[in-house]
Amino acid sequence: MEEKVHYPVALLKENGEKNENYKYIPLERIVLDPGMKSMGKQKCHEILLDKKVKTLNNGVETNLYKWDKVDADFDAGKEMDPVKLKRFKKTEFFTVLDGRHRCMVSFSKGYTHVPANLYEEF
Repeated sequence: MEEKVHYPVALLKENGEKNENYKYIPLERIVLDPGMKSMGKQKCHEILLDKKVKTLNNGVETNLYKWDKVDADFDAGKEMDPVKLKRFKKTEFFTVLDGRHRCMVSFSKGYTHVPANLYEEF
């Protein structure tokens, strides 16, 4: 069985609620939106190519204004909330509702999984 490498999860969310019922999702199952694809090209292009990560062609580009902070938090071993994902259509893949920078920094650090709360379609 593959070892799961991921960032540490905080016991409590920033709002004080417990972080629970999250799962560890393989990063290869994250579908990148255009903003994440743009981040990836700038910060971890070779890793994304090697993993053959899937991308979407629609959506809004995200800038990298939080990259340095999230990267520093990872380096410091800071515990963070799980990302929020929803299933992409009826596939084994997921799109990111919240946590794009955490996902992309996870790719850049060579992590295998991301802690995630899974949400149904609204």
